[in-house]
Amino acid sequence: MNELLAIWKGELRRAATSGRVLVLLALFLLFTGLVLGAVGVAMKVVTNQADKALAEAVAKGADPSAAKHELAEQKRKFLSTFTNDEAYVEAVLDLPLVLLAAFKLLTWFVPLFVALMGFDQLSGEVGPKSIRYLVVRVRRSSILVGKLLAQITALLIMLAVGTLLMVGVTRAFHADFEWGAMARWAAKLFLALGLLGVAWACLTALFSALFRTPGVSLVVNIMAILALAFVSSLGGWFRFPGEEAHGMLDTLARSESWAAYLRYASVWHFGQGLLHPDWRQLLGAALAHVGWGACFVGTAQVTLAARDL
Repeated sequence: MNELLAIWKGELRRAATSGRVLVLLALFLLFTGLVLGAVGVAMKVVTNQADKALAEAVAKGADPSAAKHELAEQKRKFLSTFTNDEAYVEAVLDLPLVLLAAFKLLTWFVPLFVALMGFDQLSGEVGPKSIRYLVVRVRRSSILVGKLLAQITALLIMLAVGTLLMVGVTRAFHADFEWGAMARWAAKLFLALGLLGVAWACLTALFSALFRTPGVSLVVNIMAILALAFVSSLGGWFRFPGEEAHGMLDTLARSESWAAYLRYASVWHFGQGLLHPDWRQLLGAALAHVGWGACFVGTAQVTLAARDL
């Protein structure tokens, strides 16, 4: 445990003084800001049109509560075009669309960000063989886990800053986004992004252990991320055998096929479950990410143990 803590502290200290971490933090915040700005402006236009329609309906004698209910129904129908999970749709109804859209885009950016952040955590020392000065003093497992924990710690700090930025900017676009809802959704979004980040950090550690050259590690890591995204999308494009069609999209475009089971072969598939209101689905999604991460780290450990350093 002492050697693990020593590796963790040393890597954190090096990350804190590294220019790359500062650049990546600036890049992450810039991407978050651009996404929020672009999506926020678009959603602001839609919100203004909805408010105008509500004001006109009230001016014509319509019941304000009925008009608001109609707007909520329109939002529900819009969200239902992307998922058949009615419980999930109900759960995110009080979440501003700008924040939901920003979160969805970040789930695609975080894996790439993690790959850029930690692709050389092991290969950067295995290639030049500087790691041999560590392996004679500490166990290889401590080196792997210590470096990984340092990467995860730095990542969680960045995600916390990014989540607060997202929620704060959303409040600027939506004055009716109450403080209680802000705190609740900030915690949920940080938990979801944190679990996503941990799973992808474990994948990055695996490829950093597999290859001696950091550049090769980074390229293969990105290729694996895109391949897993493709497998998840391919599985999601089909309905399970015997599954009923929900809506026009299912009827016209999604056919029944065994290929639907391919979605379970990718960690991408379980991302939506991290915001699910049902604790069983939430727990299942969390365990899926932890399980994938454990498999990646276990494989990395076997690879590092068998490698001649």
